[in-house]
Amino acid sequence: MIRALPIAAFAVLAMFWPGWTEPEADMGEAVEATAFIARVHAYAGLYSEDAPAGEIPMLARRFEFYPAVRLQSGQSYRLLLMAEDAVHSVVVNGREMLLVPGMVQAVELSPRPGDVVELRCNEYCGLGHNRMRLRIH
Repeated sequence: MIRALPIAAFAVLAMFWPGWTEPEADMGEAVEATAFIARVHAYAGLYSEDAPAGEIPMLARRFEFYPAVRLQSGQSYRLLLMAEDAVHSVVVNGREMLLVPGMVQAVELSPRPGDVVELRCNEYCGLGHNRMRLRIH
């Protein structure tokens, strides 16, 4: 009886543990990583700073978000984010997204005049992690 008590207590705790019932985090859409990286470089070559409305493919890599772009107020954007080299994480508009190679996460933005959007890595990725941020106006 006394030996069964710890096993029964463990079983009861396991049933009510919140981690067992939480859904898995959305990992994004699977893509061919090399094709997406080529798309990002092509986009960066066309739009060095001022981004037109629409989709903006971006990479999270040690220790930067690439390309650095400027958003126009009053326009709608869809940032497509993928990690190039390691696991990263970013919070945009209060939503945290895990970024892994080969998986693209999308976030919708419509900046108003004076808005500043900051991308900041939330997953430790090395010694330059604390400098991995990008302010896009």
